[in-house]
Amino acid sequence: MPEKRPNVFPQRNEVTPTESELPKIVTDESYESKKMEVAEEVYNNLGSVTGMAAVDVMRKRTEEQIRLRDGQLQKNIDQTNTYAKQMSDASNRQYSQPEQKKTMVKSDIKSPVNSLNIPHLTMPTVDPYIQQLSQPQYNTAFDVIPLPSQGKLYRNKKSSVKVAYLTTADENILTSPNLLQSGEFLEILINRKLLEPDLRYRDLNVGDRNAIMLWLRATSYGEMYPVTIFDKDSEPFEIEIDLNTLKTKNLGAEPDSEGLFEYNLSVSKKQIKFRLLTVGDIEDIEKMVAEDEKNNIPVNNEKTYILERQLVEVGGDRSFSTIRDFSQNMRIKDANDLRNYILSIESNVDLNIEVTSPRGETIKTFLPLNVRFFWPKFSI
Repeated sequence: MPEKRPNVFPQRNEVTPTESELPKIVTDESYESKKMEVAEEVYNNLGSVTGMAAVDVMRKRTEEQIRLRDGQLQKNIDQTNTYAKQMSDASNRQYSQPEQKKTMVKSDIKSPVNSLNIPHLTMPTVDPYIQQLSQPQYNTAFDVIPLPSQGKLYRNKKSSVKVAYLTTADENILTSPNLLQSGEFLEILINRKLLEPDLRYRDLNVGDRNAIMLWLRATSYGEMYPVTIFDKDSEPFEIEIDLNTLKTKNLGAEPDSEGLFEYNLSVSKKQIKFRLLTVGDIEDIEKMVAEDEKNNIPVNNEKTYILERQLVEVGGDRSFSTIRDFSQNMRIKDANDLRNYILSIESNVDLNIEVTSPRGETIKTFLPLNVRFFWPKFSI
């Protein structure tokens, strides 16, 4: 696949989850049987009418106090159950229990991909808990940053976007074991910081996502990013990379008004229209490949899945059946030529770096995006 999701979050063995501390409620099983014990004893020991009247008053007061205490006890139990459910939902983002019914809603934000009315591209469902946590933080300080795609791939055509600075509240997300293990923290983080109502994380072109991610890191923890590089003898050495020195690569071709590109295939002589993959496309394809592996399917269909997402029109036909059949039967030379062309025109942040090893060797490599990207003090 031409672009993989950066590994910017720790693996399960790199995070020690903290146990949820639920409010503890102590109940006395003998409480009900002893409700009136004190009042009954006083009542039996007093014989006067005045004493009996006083006991009646005490009895009523005791019953009222018991009623109020019972009400508070039930309220505490309800609050605890609600809290426990929230924690359970947060720790089971992957919905590993099919039998547990989850309420799902569709996002109200329209994707620029769906504006093409392509039948095989569907809007993802959104967990209400994640949706609430991912709401843009419009009340925080922000800056305007340029996009490598110059906005030409989106309906709003904005060449730059407003992005809010990370705050201490966002650190709660960066240090939440449940979110880190689920892999959803980056989507939540960018959705909170991207202050564009009609543009969300899954709609972003991969290069634009990378630009936003690098800006958030540089403005929060500094532009110097410590990484481990291996020399020509596979010996590791530590070095810091200045994120401000990374270059931006703009689109190498002009898309049409729909954000699509035209290309003529040399072997089949077909004229096609294609689109560049979004973050959501890549994540969906990764899940499809993982599902195939889980089901023991011996053939790796990744390249076909990619073509099905990239191709929008073949010879003027946009039907799903045509796109699917053409993706599966495309001549290899046509497919390789198309992949190379897409790589040549894609916009992105150039993550190719050149460093000098302690021995004085020049090492050309790819900037590793590891756990220390958002956790600079993390010990690898």
